[in-house]
Amino acid sequence: MICQRHLPFIANRIISLSLSDYRETPGQINLFLSYIPSFNQFTNLRSLSLSNLHSYQTLLKLLNECHHMNNLTHLNFYSCSFPNEQVNFQFIVDTVWSLPKLTNCFFSIMEEQQIFHMPTVISSSLKYLSIFGSELQRNQIKRLFDYTPRLKHLSTSMKSVIDTDYIVSPVPTLTTLNLYFFDDHLTSKIHLFFQGMPNLCHLGINIQSELIDGYRWEQIIRNYLPTLKIFRLKVKKRLFQQENIHERVDQLINSFRSLFWIDEHQWFVRCFTQNRFIYLNTLSDSFDCYESICTSWRSTYPLDNQKEFYDNMTSIYNETFFSRPIPYYIRLTNIKSLYIKLPINNQFWSIVPSLNRLRSLTVSSHTDAFQSQLQTLLDQALHLYTLTIRQDTSLPLQISLFKYINKSVRRFDLYDCNYCFNEKECTTLSRSSLGSQCEVLSIRVKNRESIVHLVKNMFNLRALIVECIDTKCDQRSILTKTNDELIQWLKSHLPLTYLIIRDPETDNDILIWI
Repeated sequence: MICQRHLPFIANRIISLSLSDYRETPGQINLFLSYIPSFNQFTNLRSLSLSNLHSYQTLLKLLNECHHMNNLTHLNFYSCSFPNEQVNFQFIVDTVWSLPKLTNCFFSIMEEQQIFHMPTVISSSLKYLSIFGSELQRNQIKRLFDYTPRLKHLSTSMKSVIDTDYIVSPVPTLTTLNLYFFDDHLTSKIHLFFQGMPNLCHLGINIQSELIDGYRWEQIIRNYLPTLKIFRLKVKKRLFQQENIHERVDQLINSFRSLFWIDEHQWFVRCFTQNRFIYLNTLSDSFDCYESICTSWRSTYPLDNQKEFYDNMTSIYNETFFSRPIPYYIRLTNIKSLYIKLPINNQFWSIVPSLNRLRSLTVSSHTDAFQSQLQTLLDQALHLYTLTIRQDTSLPLQISLFKYINKSVRRFDLYDCNYCFNEKECTTLSRSSLGSQCEVLSIRVKNRESIVHLVKNMFNLRALIVECIDTKCDQRSILTKTNDELIQWLKSHLPLTYLIIRDPETDNDILIWI
């Protein structure tokens, strides 16, 4: 209705368009193109964003359309990939670089070899560039600068820095640089990379493999980056068992206590440990907990303290976080995403005084025995949007799944519940409080009839992500994309307006957009 009745009258006023083949809107891009075969009417379109695109042919069509968009300045590819397709990545890159007015590009297209293809076309317009999904290697960076001579902002990940024979290529236009390193052996070479960047003002570094101390960074900044105003550093490294972690922490934090860091720039850092990991962050960076409570804490900022650190924490991704001793003064007041393992101990309620900001909750080790505990937690989470429940494989269906109440939950994830629901259980789910208000459901079912039953009885459902075990993957693998028996059966039993496809990323799940 939007494409047919409304877009033709406002197309020439639209300046930004975003399309997504995400799991909740599978096939949206091709569906849009079926109604809008040409972008010629979008005469003032400046920004085009494509997310989770998995069709190379569709990408080629859209790239061809880009050449006819005379005002296009922003082009974004988010988490796009093309499994089992022959893809000419060089053509994609060169096409993007040849767009005459393009100034901003976010390029996240997964390549099988995970190596970015360097352009062979010089862009006369690109200024802001982010490259993820593939990594730059060694001397590729010089070629990138050569073929993007107006580049001002660059964000990318690198497999390794450079060879010792790296040829410095001056990049006077570059003012902002954000680099993510996932390889080691940086210390002896990294200084070479920053030669030729005399106007760099903003530098962000994320290193997941090696510790480079403050003395080294001070030397690099003094010698090569005279105009640097903002420096953000995030480092994580796992130490071997025989290494003295407390000694390493003391050495590392002391290297950032010189006049250069404290007085000249007021760039403060904090260093802490979790298990055998050392983390070093500038104070401007937030931290989400993946492991446990910090066991060692150091900071160069005199007023820095752990209480404020935890006050600003928004996510807990370790389900056993609350199972360990936690200092009495710590409060988590801004948690938006929480993983927790049942049962919930008394320590949790003293540490998390409020769940008003909680939007996503993942519960593991769920059983009926903990129903009252989980319901108490749901009662406190007034703005919860996503609820994920996991239980052990050996357990039968937990009846409490059908009894929970929370008026704000719209996304219900039972996929990792380690249970396949039959048709009767799907009926009970659809009539439950959470089921009746659910908009997005992830689940495993025992037969195809259960899928139809869920779709027809969950009146608020707009997307269903489901695995059906009555069809084996190895049997289906010999079929073509147009001869998927289960998909064809579902299409014949559900309204024609529903979009039903196999998930191109997993190939097991069925995605239904209602």
